[in-house]
Amino acid sequence: MPKSLPFSLLCLFMLGQVNAQSLNSAENSYNEGIKLKNAEKYNEALLAFKDAIDKNPDYTDALYEAGWSSNELEEYGNAITFLQKAKLLKSSATIFFELAYAYDHTDRKDEAKENYKKALELYPKYYDADKYLGDIFYDEENYQTALSYFKKYFETSKVPDNHYYYKAGRCANYLKDYADVLLYLEKYQPDGQKDFAKKYVEIGHAYYMIGYNDDALGAYQKALDAIPTYGDALRGMANVYYNNLEDDKKALEYFKLALQYDEENSRDYYYKAGWIYMKQQKYVEAIPVLQKAIDNDAKDLSSREAIGYAYYMLNKYDDAIYQFSKAIELDAQSKRSYYYKGLSYVALSQIENAREVYYQLKPINRGDAEKLLKEVKQKEKSMKSIASNRVSKKQAGH
Repeated sequence: MPKSLPFSLLCLFMLGQVNAQSLNSAENSYNEGIKLKNAEKYNEALLAFKDAIDKNPDYTDALYEAGWSSNELEEYGNAITFLQKAKLLKSSATIFFELAYAYDHTDRKDEAKENYKKALELYPKYYDADKYLGDIFYDEENYQTALSYFKKYFETSKVPDNHYYYKAGRCANYLKDYADVLLYLEKYQPDGQKDFAKKYVEIGHAYYMIGYNDDALGAYQKALDAIPTYGDALRGMANVYYNNLEDDKKALEYFKLALQYDEENSRDYYYKAGWIYMKQQKYVEAIPVLQKAIDNDAKDLSSREAIGYAYYMLNKYDDAIYQFSKAIELDAQSKRSYYYKGLSYVALSQIENAREVYYQLKPINRGDAEKLLKEVKQKEKSMKSIASNRVSKKQAGH
């Protein structure tokens, strides 16, 4: 008669069989999920991976694949749940990368950075981690750090994403590494007219900054050939003519075009256009342009001073006084504003007001104050002379 197993051992044996069957079933579900994933049926694959996890909660590969599939389906919250558990079970570069990707797409950038960096610690040639870290720092306008990651990406990726050469070139422009700008953008092959224009704007800026004016104008013109109303290119042309070539006529032409087609990004150019009119002594034309600059920025001291001077030169003294007073509110040390405000009062024969301005100006700029006082005294003398002549004429009439 055969011996029977003790009851407790029999239970353990049966439990082991159940667990083995469960594990086999989990593996079958996992394998089915991989087939569905390879067929790009990500919803069905995710269901299979979840089934594998239900049967074996510590199935690390299934947790990773469920996280990967969730990322692919843009279900980033679910991806984080799966991948956080997988990370506790296994230290893997791919797990850290997918977790970082999920954090990245839920605007948890600090956690994304941490996990991308961890993926790179485990596998230094994980070039997509370099790429996406570069993107995060690029969006934060930390161009130095962004460029360092883009460089590593170019070194480790056999076929880098073409657009990253543009991003690297743009970073180099911000960092004033103009030789690198040209190096990266030479490799960049734009896709479409807009990208073509953006490329040549960056090239134009690099040439403009190193003083290669003809090359800069040529690059900006290529951008305008692609998109004639492209504000960045119009502003680039204006800057070359205004700052480097001192050609006010051409600069004004491009300032006007930039303001016409891209006013939102060109508002700083109202002052520059107004200043060109001022240099040309076209004060009537200058005033509305400078007023636009003030409307866009009520704290723009330079525009206040310039428009005040334009009104003064047009003998509109009350308007001049108003603008100079506003300028003084912005900068109590604005010697130019005090001086011409005082001269405006002199022109209006408001001697007491002019003297008050003199006393305000004296501690700021003694030389200008003395010049103003001289004008005040001459005006006062002239007024007395006129008054004396009137009295003499009246007496002679008697």
